[in-house]
Amino acid sequence: MALRKIKIFKEEDLYDPLRKWLVNNGYEVQAEVQSCDVVAIKDDEMTIIELKKSFNLQLVYQCMERQKIGKYVYAAVAAPSKNKIKIKNLKKAEALLRSLGIGLILISLYSSSSLVEVRLQPAVVSTRKNAKKKKKVIKEFENRTGEYNVGGKQGKIVSAYRESAIHIYCLLQKEIEASPAQLIKLGAPTNTGTILRMNHYGWFHKIARAKYTFDIDMSEIRKEFGAVVNFFESKV
Repeated sequence: MALRKIKIFKEEDLYDPLRKWLVNNGYEVQAEVQSCDVVAIKDDEMTIIELKKSFNLQLVYQCMERQKIGKYVYAAVAAPSKNKIKIKNLKKAEALLRSLGIGLILISLYSSSSLVEVRLQPAVVSTRKNAKKKKKVIKEFENRTGEYNVGGKQGKIVSAYRESAIHIYCLLQKEIEASPAQLIKLGAPTNTGTILRMNHYGWFHKIARAKYTFDIDMSEIRKEFGAVVNFFESKV
């Protein structure tokens, strides 16, 4: 029986088959890392992949920016239908990406499966690297505890910072009130004091010198970040 190709989809639908393909090939994967759609690391080498439903110049510009951070950069798009015009346009896209040293991945979505094809391998180009930005990407990648994001999906990102804030909140739920030092002893991150002072999400409340408590109902956090809350509740 012939596979039925999915014609209506969102950009984020391309992420899961790509992620599975990367994992099956030995990569550790995180989505939405410091504005990169997908970051994959294997043997201490970082690969960056930008997702789009179809090929366009914005995708090319994004990939060129990523070349300042990572050694290997891919553009990943949905595989076009096999008509003469789209095949011709695909060849033009390949020629442009090849000249820039950017790889190309095609993703075919079917009703019961998917297919990932590396159409073009990236090349190492002599782009001036942004060491500071690369360090930030790697630090963000390494500090995350799980895979909570979907590449290409719009909305709030579960960053390492947000994970830390949720961890602190879960500890305060148990302790009711505590100092940063006490929370760190209980396993909170070393930047707990800064997170509590900045109170970026409005979750905390200072009740005395170096004493904090929570300032929002857990159900509000669980509504958006349930998987992260469950993870840290199991740790607490």
